[in-house]
Order: sequence, then C-alpha cells, then structure tokens
Amino acid sequence: DGLIAGLGLMKSFLDALQAGGTAVLVYDEITPDAPIPLIEKGIDLYRRKGCDAIVAFGGGSVMDAAKTIGLAAANDKHPRKLVGYFKGLHAPPPLYAVPTTAGTGSEVTVAAVISDPAHERKLVIADTRLVPQMAALDPLLMAGLPPAVTAATGMDALTHAVEAYLGDWSTEFTDRMALASVAMIFGNLPRAYERGDDLEAREQMALASTYAGMAFTRANVGNVHAIAHQLGGRYHTPHGLANAILLPHVLRFLAPAVTKRMSRLAVAARVGSAKDRAPALARKFLESVEKLNRDLGIPKTLDALK
Repeated sequence: DGLIAGLGLMKSFLDALQAGGTAVLVYDEITPDAPIPLIEKGIDLYRRKGCDAIVAFGGGSVMDAAKTIGLAAANDKHPRKLVGYFKGLHAPPPLYAVPTTAGTGSEVTVAAVISDPAHERKLVIADTRLVPQMAALDPLLMAGLPPAVTAATGMDALTHAVEAYLGDWSTEFTDRMALASVAMIFGNLPRAYERGDDLEAREQMALASTYAGMAFTRANVGNVHAIAHQLGGRYHTPHGLANAILLPHVLRFLAPAVTKRMSRLAVAARVGSAKDRAPALARKFLESVEKLNRDLGIPKTLDALK
C-alpha cells in the first residue's frame, strides 16, 4: 500500500533484488479490503509490463490482492469469475509474501478475501496454489505499527486460532498450531501493544499469526468470520476489529456446545489450570478474551451502527 511505500520499508529489499539483477516494478495503490477496481489496475499493470512473479509486501489486503492478481492474470479471468473454490485452470505465477502486520496469516493460506464495493460485499477466492512459495517474517517491519493496528491484527490472529480449534474440521496438526498460537498471543500481544519496539514480542506475534494461518487454512473459520465479512463489506469495518468485537459474542453463544475444547484454550492461554472443571475453564477463557479486548482498547460497538 501507499503508506508502506512512503515509509521506505521496502528499500533494503528492493536494493537487494536489483543488486541480484532482478527488474522490479512497484504497484502501491492497494487499500484496505483489497477492492476489485484496484485489483483490476494491478492485473492490467502486470500484463502490460510483462511481469513473471509477484511479491506481496504489506498487510492482509496486500497479500490477498497479490494472490488475486496472480491467479486472474494466469487465467485471463476477472476476479469475480474466480470467486469460490478452484475456479482457475492455471496456477498463478510464483508468489512471495512479506507480511508487515501480525494478524491475517495470509502468507500461508489458500484464500484471498477481496471486496466488491459496487455490491457492498466481501468475496472469497480459494485455491491451494494461492499459498505463497515463501514468506519472510521480519519483526523490524512491524515495530512501527500503531497500537490500534497492533491490537486489531493481533485479535484477528487470535480469532483464526480459536475458530480453527473449535471447528469440526480440526486435526491433530491444526490443534497444535492453534494452541501454540493462542499461548503466544496471550503472552505477547499486550506487550507489543504497550511497547511497539519490543522486538521479541513482535517476533512471537508474527509467528503466532503464521501458526494460526496454518491452522485455519486447513480447519477453516466459523461464525465470527461469517458475520465480520458482512460488516466489512457493508460498513468497511477493518477485518481484525470486526473479529475482535464479535469474538466474545460468538464464544458465549457456542460455549454450551464446545465447553471441553474451550477449557483447553483456557489452559493454553494460561488463564486456568488443567485441574479446574471444564465449565469453569470455558468461562475463564471467555472472560479473558473480553479482558484482552478491554486492555487493547477494542470498542464494544461499531461506529457505523448506532
């Protein structure tokens, strides 16, 4: 996006590419929610300049836009024609990801979420070939994130981990990734929020976001995301913020059906002991999520809804 380019965060990366003899073209017009009109401009630029690979350097919207541009260019299809599962015959060109936030996990996922402003909707494109070939996690790129962005993106990662763990498609692998992510987020998100230059906390959050991405790209997400995408499409609510606001409400609704697994999340988050009864642990986890939201300054309501 334009802010990343303006801050000069890409300079050392671009210098290294050029020193290695790689010609580079920067497209820096992507805005939050990856709107289709800007993706169309990216597709046109990719074709006109004869590009043969894409590096996504930025947050979740940038990575999702890059995935869509690559798949659309490879298949000569409009992004709307790619919505759904495996709608492209040809694989995208090589994709690489350098996330600058710790939240979406898009650097390891099969999905690209874009927005259709004309219809006030968010659209999901899914294809296993959309997973970037390589990702670089650099906490130095995240040290300057404002506290509000740190909070919202961190809660986005927590939502990914929680929904992957509570869903019906979880596996032993996704459970390990999700539980590790939850533990790391509870231990490091408040630190990263309070002190943006805490590189240890930033590194742990970057890893937690990637672990959560590895979990939910296999186990999927749930009702928090189903509702959050509607708020994003209609009111342009930042995705992480929408997830953070909704997570306690959905957990409260689901708790009777997932008490045992919520109790394990409480133990992973270190807000309870494995010796405690499952209902008490589930309640502690819910209360800890609500407290985390309060500590991070997450509002309880949306500005767009009075």
